[in-house]
Amino acid sequence: MEKEKLLIKRADTDFEYHRSALLLSENEPWLSLGKTFDYTMGKIRDAAGELYVVYSQEELAGCILIELRGNLRGFIRSFCIDPRFQGGGIGGRVIAYIEKLIFESYPNVFVFAASFNEGAIRFYERHGYERVGTFKDYVVRGSDEILFRKTIGPSNEFHKKYEKVEI
Repeated sequence: MEKEKLLIKRADTDFEYHRSALLLSENEPWLSLGKTFDYTMGKIRDAAGELYVVYSQEELAGCILIELRGNLRGFIRSFCIDPRFQGGGIGGRVIAYIEKLIFESYPNVFVFAASFNEGAIRFYERHGYERVGTFKDYVVRGSDEILFRKTIGPSNEFHKKYEKVEI
């Protein structure tokens, strides 16, 4: 069976930002964490992040927000596949795309998963992410955030590859 064609691209329309904010704010973990549409819209419009959208059969099927600056370069801030599109492998294809994008410039991909979000925890572990720490009561009391990391090597070794480039 042929894989369904996906379009993954950087968000660039008001529709894509609006639909992504709705998608995130109406699904877990944002619902349980009390994150509103307005809060979410502010996060995805923040200049520190890069929002990518996923289209399946010309319908917006998901979004992923990444940060490539700061202490955790290569940080997946938010990731959501519309429940109507889950279970068909779209999430795995999107995460592979984003990993490839990040690994071109940074040796690590980081992501948090809420301790109650068992589906997300299983997803990241299934895709080769390792638990590297737990942030107790990080967003809301009674819920921890688990930090996951996938790596292709230490930062110092990675950047040394590019230090001696002759032009």
